[in-house]
Amino acid sequence: MRMPVLLPLLLSPSLALAQSPAAIDRFLSSSRPDYDPAQLEADSTDAGRSFAPFSPADSDLGVQEVLGEYKGLPPVRVEVSSDFYWTENAPSTIPGLSEDSWLWAGRIAASWQPKIAAGWFADVGVEQQWLRFDQGDATDFENFSAHVGALKALPQLDDLLVYGRLEYQMLTTGSILDNDYDASRIRLGAQKVLFNSARHQISTGVSAAFDLQANPEDLKRDEYALELGYTYFITDTLSATASWRGAYWDGEGNNVTSLAPFRIEKAQTFNQVVGVELTWKPCKSARVSTSVFFSDTDSNSVLAGSDFQAWTVGLGVGATFEF
Repeated sequence: MRMPVLLPLLLSPSLALAQSPAAIDRFLSSSRPDYDPAQLEADSTDAGRSFAPFSPADSDLGVQEVLGEYKGLPPVRVEVSSDFYWTENAPSTIPGLSEDSWLWAGRIAASWQPKIAAGWFADVGVEQQWLRFDQGDATDFENFSAHVGALKALPQLDDLLVYGRLEYQMLTTGSILDNDYDASRIRLGAQKVLFNSARHQISTGVSAAFDLQANPEDLKRDEYALELGYTYFITDTLSATASWRGAYWDGEGNNVTSLAPFRIEKAQTFNQVVGVELTWKPCKSARVSTSVFFSDTDSNSVLAGSDFQAWTVGLGVGATFEF
């Protein structure tokens, strides 16, 4: 499929791209944050040495330093998942046409976060997705992404996590040679667990992404996002999560219609996704989940051609391996 046909898919009604080309995985693969705080152990992130609390015996024995086991380099994490969804708004080759469809989303991703120094960690990752629709007019496509950057947990700010990374993304339709969209961008962000107990966790995050280049150029844009999440741990292996993510996109898109064939408008869009997900982990490395998401997009594009709403219901399985 050539680009004139794919462009409406990228920025118009579509489950798969409801959160923009820059964040397909966020919508399709649950409410998980960019980084899992559990993967960054507190005793690994502080810049200095760790000492035991003061005791009266310190005058005789000296200050007691806490020693931990050296674990060497962190493992490479590989995630695989297979998810099935129903959506009321599949990406059609005809712009604005809303049709329901079943969708299969396959995903494989690998990441590595070795410690650099003074609480800083390198952040390297690569990911490939495949999306296949049951509806005949819907467009099957693939999403490839890679990133490299750094992150740091700040104990002095109650374990606030900050990160920055360079990202690359490419969308194809059926073959790696059919490159219909690609972009490179810089993303900066922060995450914070606001409340954490045995059964409840509330977290938030902010991020800003700036496209350095995009092909085609019309799809170049910046994104500013805020997200909130609440998780209730029903049992040690079963949890429920409610999440919301709002994103403002400031783009350079051209909006050309038969009524104004030479009109060029800088597209500005607000997108929000709200959802509920139930996750069961039968063991440490496996998960089974079911979810319901609603996405709403409001744009100032000509004739509101990029506005849409969509419900999505899904069931998926996944596994994480460490090497």
